[in-house]
Amino acid sequence: MVGTSATIRRIWLFGLCAFILMGAHAAAGGEPTGRTELTAGNLGLILQQGDGGVRLTNLYDVASRRQMLAPKALPLFELTLRQVAAKETLRLNAEDGWTGCEVRMPDPSKGAEIRWQRPADRRLGELRVVAHVVPDAAGAFRWTLRIEGAPAEWSVWQVRFPQLAVTDLGPQAKVLLPRGAGELQQDPWRRAFQYRGTYPSGWTSMQLLAAYDAEGKAGLYVAMHDPLGSTKDIVVESRPAERAVTLAFEHPAADMGVGGNGFELSGEAVWQLLQGDWFDAAVIYRDWVRRCARWYPRLESEGRADTPLWMRELSAWAQTGGAPGECAARVKEFQKYLGVPIGFHWYSWHQIPFDNDYPHYFPAKPGFAEAVRDLQASGVYVMPYINSRLWDTHDRGREDFEFTRLALPAATKDEQGKPYIEMYGSKESDGSPVQLAVMCPTTELWRSTIQATVLRLFGECGVKGVYMDQIAAAKPELCFDRTHGHPLGGGHWWTEGYWALLESIRKAKPADCMLTTECNAELYTQVFDGYLTWHWQYDGQVPVFPAVYGGAIQMFGRAYRGGPTKDLALQMKAGQQLVYGEQIGWLDPDVVHEKGNAEFLRQVVRLRYALRRYFYAGEMARPPRLLGTIPRVTADWQWSGTWPVTTDALMVGAWRLPKEKKLVLLMVNVGNEPVQATLDFDAARYDLPAGSLTLRRIGQDGSGEPVPRVFQRAVSAGARQAWAWELAIP
Repeated sequence: MVGTSATIRRIWLFGLCAFILMGAHAAAGGEPTGRTELTAGNLGLILQQGDGGVRLTNLYDVASRRQMLAPKALPLFELTLRQVAAKETLRLNAEDGWTGCEVRMPDPSKGAEIRWQRPADRRLGELRVVAHVVPDAAGAFRWTLRIEGAPAEWSVWQVRFPQLAVTDLGPQAKVLLPRGAGELQQDPWRRAFQYRGTYPSGWTSMQLLAAYDAEGKAGLYVAMHDPLGSTKDIVVESRPAERAVTLAFEHPAADMGVGGNGFELSGEAVWQLLQGDWFDAAVIYRDWVRRCARWYPRLESEGRADTPLWMRELSAWAQTGGAPGECAARVKEFQKYLGVPIGFHWYSWHQIPFDNDYPHYFPAKPGFAEAVRDLQASGVYVMPYINSRLWDTHDRGREDFEFTRLALPAATKDEQGKPYIEMYGSKESDGSPVQLAVMCPTTELWRSTIQATVLRLFGECGVKGVYMDQIAAAKPELCFDRTHGHPLGGGHWWTEGYWALLESIRKAKPADCMLTTECNAELYTQVFDGYLTWHWQYDGQVPVFPAVYGGAIQMFGRAYRGGPTKDLALQMKAGQQLVYGEQIGWLDPDVVHEKGNAEFLRQVVRLRYALRRYFYAGEMARPPRLLGTIPRVTADWQWSGTWPVTTDALMVGAWRLPKEKKLVLLMVNVGNEPVQATLDFDAARYDLPAGSLTLRRIGQDGSGEPVPRVFQRAVSAGARQAWAWELAIP
């Protein structure tokens, strides 16, 4: 029965594709009416104009005659409006509810303009939506959208665009989503799955999605190429009964609740034919980011010149806290054991409790500045913790010291004018929860408060780095405080507020000092030197973020935790950090007393240190291809309760220095048993220029052995072993 059903389904799909193409050719000949066809390389779409709207009826691969759109398609856009006085909401979409619609296409090579106007609900007056879709030879459709003409009694509240219902791409097909480093979900067409995240944040770090089949022959790249990084929700939702997966972007409008406002899509929405996998999707996005994104930093031959060289070269991190007598000696021991410079993330260096009485960090605990000097003379670069987002509403014990009098006007507010409050488990002296207000980054009070704290740490305490918690982790709040001067609700004012705050600090700080923050929302890459990637803990994750931003910012740290499988989890995390190009660790320094873990960690850290230029002056390349059956390992990573993660026992990665014609292949067996495999290498996958190749194992003397541009080589990986091969053109 299974085979018969599959055969029937293939016949049905083939017939559907044939029907699509016949319909398209008929449209080109002028019939039936209302149908418009566009092609972008090998990607085709068909629009159908009806009485009340315009529908997307087909999206398909012209060359393979493969349908990409699910049978039950979604409207091109959905629009939510809100009545200013009564707060009533209305919803419109692209397919119905309009008395005037048209598709204009005077020159198909330049795309089409689609207009929706005069809603059937006459209260909306002359409201209109205008979209442009432009094809390019790369196989992409690029969309813009604007909404205008809203009457004064109504406000554009939210716009959902683009959205696509992607058809089932076959067994083991995958969806790529931008959680943390990047994550693959396999077969979501056949099971319930939902992902929603607000961009920019650590759990929605980039503006791209993708879906592709198991062979990498058919897929779609769906992204927002928004150079200003406006606030938006990114949605992936399966509909198993229909064998469809929805990929969508939802935009809160700027000046939400203000009558007569409009909306214009920031940047472009992109649908592009994808032949490949997650790495190919990352390269499409990386190419756009480098050309257009306002947050991409300037790179020189040695990477980020505005990041101190010592920070670019770091390969390991310790994380602990308390008074100097509780942690300094332990951190020095950690550094001495590893034998390379390290970073030290110092928590609770201040006298106030953690997550309490913010932002009044001073005075520091006695002896802090002296301990900083001693540690930094020993190869330990100190980076204390501060929070750069929150103000305690009772900021002197149980006393409302400065919050209401000073900070409340600068806090973010909801529609009722109440400050957004967050709680993290910390307690006041009476046992009540500490309530922390989210501050607005556009306000002068918050900018000056944070700048004063950071510069005092650099100047008075002599630290080399400051960790500014939460900025690249937490989502923007839709602030409705008119006195702040920013658009209400949505838009790109939130990130621009933080850009201004951080740029002022960077101008004032010493040149040999650096700034980091929590997680990896991409929009802050140019104003930070490092991202704490402690939350890269997900099953199925892939290094999309390092593929896009390797060399542009340093990524460091995972949360290393306990449990029955903690040793295997440590090996998996450290191995993954190595091939992802992260700086290793964020570990309790007492790990040096765990013999097996310490030896594995030192091996990985020293290998990374030997290869450090690849990670700050180079870029990630496609991971090497291995032949053979690679065993899998599973451990409880304890990210949130029991948290099983499964990976290959033999992890692989590749980084390159394009201008120097060099490539390094990284391999680490994180398992407790030997692994045998075969490396299948083809120089064409790495854009290595023509010429002979030499291969050298890192750590071995000599100029290396000559190898052909295409070769296979046996890989014999001992348990808990890490090594690298460097390939170069002499």
